[in-house]
Amino acid sequence: MPEHRLFFLYYNHHKLETSPNLHGIELLSFSLSPEPSTGSKERQASYEFNVQQEQKTNVDKQMVIVFTTVTLIQSGNTLPLASATVACGFGIPMFEETLTRQTNGEYLIPADIGQAVSRAATGITRGILYSQLRGSYLQDCILPLLPGE
Repeated sequence: MPEHRLFFLYYNHHKLETSPNLHGIELLSFSLSPEPSTGSKERQASYEFNVQQEQKTNVDKQMVIVFTTVTLIQSGNTLPLASATVACGFGIPMFEETLTRQTNGEYLIPADIGQAVSRAATGITRGILYSQLRGSYLQDCILPLLPGE
């Protein structure tokens, strides 16, 4: 029984050592289009969110950077009403041991770390988008929770 407990403690300690930590946040771009005319004010407009993410590594700074772009459109339309791109940098302790260097020189981000930084970056972007839309005609549009959050 003590062997299992020792392994559990070691596993949790190792997991803490490799957990990503937030290093920085930057709003790279934001745009807000003028309010479109809806015709009848009685009809409530519905909106759709398009969320795209890209993860990159910065070996020199031992970081994973998540670029999240959220575009807000009115349902049935293709023109974006608002768009925001946010970069979130996460420091990765034990970078060389945690990420796997591939033959092409790029680093492979383990699934658990990739999911963790993706969830965090989505939440951060949600908050920034909410802040940017405050006071506008889109202030009631809040990015809903996404699958996996």
